[in-house]
Amino acid sequence: MKKTQTAFILVLAACCALFLTNLGGRDFWAPDEGDFAQITKELDNDLIVPHLNGEAYGEKPPLFYYAVFACAKLFRWLPEEASMRLASSFAAIAVIVVFFLALKARFGLTRTLYATAMLGLAPLFYWQARYLQVDMVFSAALVVALLFFFQFMETGRKAWYYLFFICLALAFMTKGPLSVALAAPVIVLYCATERRWRPLFNRHTCLGILLFIAIVLPWYLAVYAREGFPYLYENILRQNFLRFFDAWSHKRPFYYYFTTLPLDFFPWSLFLPLGLYAAVRSWKTDRWTRFFTLWFVWFFFFLSLSSGKISKYMLPALPALAVIVSGTITDTRHIYNRIVSTVTAGILAALGIALIVYRTSLYGEFLPERIILGLLAICAGVLIFLSMRLHRARAAFASIAVFMALAYMTGNVSIFEKWNRYKSPKPMALKIRALAGDTVPWVYYGNMRGVYVYYVGRFAVHVEEHDVAGLKELASRRNEFYLLTRGRDADEVTGALPGAAMETEDRIGDTAMVLFRFKRGNSG
Repeated sequence: MKKTQTAFILVLAACCALFLTNLGGRDFWAPDEGDFAQITKELDNDLIVPHLNGEAYGEKPPLFYYAVFACAKLFRWLPEEASMRLASSFAAIAVIVVFFLALKARFGLTRTLYATAMLGLAPLFYWQARYLQVDMVFSAALVVALLFFFQFMETGRKAWYYLFFICLALAFMTKGPLSVALAAPVIVLYCATERRWRPLFNRHTCLGILLFIAIVLPWYLAVYAREGFPYLYENILRQNFLRFFDAWSHKRPFYYYFTTLPLDFFPWSLFLPLGLYAAVRSWKTDRWTRFFTLWFVWFFFFLSLSSGKISKYMLPALPALAVIVSGTITDTRHIYNRIVSTVTAGILAALGIALIVYRTSLYGEFLPERIILGLLAICAGVLIFLSMRLHRARAAFASIAVFMALAYMTGNVSIFEKWNRYKSPKPMALKIRALAGDTVPWVYYGNMRGVYVYYVGRFAVHVEEHDVAGLKELASRRNEFYLLTRGRDADEVTGALPGAAMETEDRIGDTAMVLFRFKRGNSG
């Protein structure tokens, strides 16, 4: 017991260091962070209906915004870039805690530590834990719900079953019907493979469904009373069902996640084939691993069916992956693991050398960090290689984990702050604020980016992308305004507004942004 407690405290401390250190060290980055920050600020004016730039925003249910709002208020002494991101960080820590405790009761401490380390150090999980985005909060509710159901099936305690329905309802209130579409088939498939239907067909299921409805329904009734059916159509039908079958953005082929998941779960993804092979071989005898295998396979299949795909959508599948890989990652009897570990050592050593010697003048301000990361990678590669030669698979695993943790901490302390100067929209927003002041209107032309509204501190007049007629109509009503748009749309602006003169141009990340000043009478 003392060993478990010590391990738990160390895991919790590591998570706090990875997910909380210098959380406010960079500004909000476009596109999503600034949108969610601005939506959260506007909750001060309306707690029922989320708004962005003064307009009702129906893409997601409100739970994520409420969580961010609560963190911003409770930790108001922190910069908002830190306090608002705490919602994602706390959600990630909650996943790690419940994941650790659930696995410890079934798989033992050693395998639990492997799985927990792999999950917390997966690049996608780490990044989402420090990013103001809905996906970590949604994943936390969904993952914890499935872990509670797993506990219920193993112990028979009804409290776990009711907690499952509560967390599933919270996931629904974060991202809508997707939560049920992901969780319900896993449960049905698992019960089918177990040939155990009795836990589902009883009064507790009916009561759980009623509890689910009691959590979900009030907000939908309230928002319907305020905004009517169009808001619900956007929130439920368009953003879920229509987007699934015919997405208007991020359309990717069926095999898309085969290309992104290996990097999002690197380097543990290199060990996945053997983990899946072992899970299939033990399908009949190891029901615990079977549950997580069904979890991963269904999530991967269902999300691959969707016409719209983004790599972060696979976030709630990572805990299942970690369990699958944890069963075999230190097994040196298989030549596959020995080969993959050697390949991993080679990759890290080569990466380290490249960081130190290749094009060091490129982004020269990152040279100290490149040297640090390069030396860490080389050391990790050497240690992994030596560990495998000595058949010390645990030492090899520890070398990988320590390298990744130190690399992430280097990013937390230094890299992201320096990278911020290339990614932050804040300087452009402050230019708008200085030029327009409190009286001259400012316009955003294109798909709305709330990050500029947030940092300008004033609502924008929004004209949709390619709405040239809207630009002309605006110019007929206004004598003067500032207009921000993407560089690719600059020609449309100058064509529609002869009186527009470019004030400044800046590249923010990969996007060129152009600021114009329009003043009637300047067209001569």
